[in-house]
Amino acid sequence: MMMSKSTISEFLQDLSTKQPTPGGGAVAGLVASIASALGNMVVAYSKGKKSLDEHNKLHDDCAQFFDAAMNEAIFLGDADAEAYEKVNVLWKLSKDDPKRITQWDDALLDAAQVPLKTMDLCKRILLSLQALGGKTNPLLDSDLAIAAILTNSAARSADWNVRINAMQVESQDAKQSLLSASKTLLDECNKLEQAIEHSCSV
Repeated sequence: MMMSKSTISEFLQDLSTKQPTPGGGAVAGLVASIASALGNMVVAYSKGKKSLDEHNKLHDDCAQFFDAAMNEAIFLGDADAEAYEKVNVLWKLSKDDPKRITQWDDALLDAAQVPLKTMDLCKRILLSLQALGGKTNPLLDSDLAIAAILTNSAARSADWNVRINAMQVESQDAKQSLLSASKTLLDECNKLEQAIEHSCSV
């Protein structure tokens, strides 16, 4: 069942069973979506406050972005499950099967691209959260920090999926390109999260 069409209870039930999907990639998407929703809550408690009037444009822009990010994260969670299903079909074939030989790298590269996109989305969420630092209701600073922690957790989770797929790719150039792109995004997300937590604690 697609995450976008299931309740949280249904998703958790599917997640807990012995089946290939949903798995960690779907979880990364869900966590990023939750982080976006929490970011939007921070904005909702900040919009309309007279002391923060000068940041109304930022609040509106961030609210619009977080709405879109929630949907994009769920979409990517579903896309991750779909991509892995294709890999799983090939995995069941013998290594000398012509279909597996011709489609193996492409299927893995597609499966790795989805969590890379999730990581890129996480970076954009973190940049928006960082932009809100000191410009939202200070009583919501803990929520802003938690949103950053969750976003980075989603990025770290997606990085694992990039790596597990990349390590099975036959092409060394493609493998190194995936690993390099993932490391760059992960480093950026880690730094952003630390900066946001610091800004919320001072």
